[in-house]
Amino acid sequence: MSFAGTPHSGPLSPADFYVQALAEADAGKRRRMFADARQSNPASYQLWVKAAEVEEHWGADQTKLKDLLSRGVTVFKNPGGTHCTANHDHSTHSVSGIADGPVSKDIWLHEASAAEKIGKGKTAAALHEAVGEVL
Repeated sequence: MSFAGTPHSGPLSPADFYVQALAEADAGKRRRMFADARQSNPASYQLWVKAAEVEEHWGADQTKLKDLLSRGVTVFKNPGGTHCTANHDHSTHSVSGIADGPVSKDIWLHEASAAEKIGKGKTAAALHEAVGEVL
């Protein structure tokens, strides 16, 4: 049994998550793997893109991919988290290694280009939309 915030299978690297999730047909298990991978790698914004690529592999539509990626862009837009509503420079926050502030629009668009290059066009398009709306 897995408890929230505690990976049930030990630390799960982004690469391990990607390989295991591509092989897992059960959407619920993939979501649990993604939660475990986020817990193990809280500073990995690329993990959100990998999760979208996995869901594209399993047939997710553009709307689902965009929703997933919008959450990721939002999280890394303000590394202090959505709970921080103070009127100050949110780039001063630090979340497990994100000491350099928010992930920029250019970095997200680079991830979209990388997804496009490996044949994940729906993920790339969804990320472009998410970045356009959130950043």
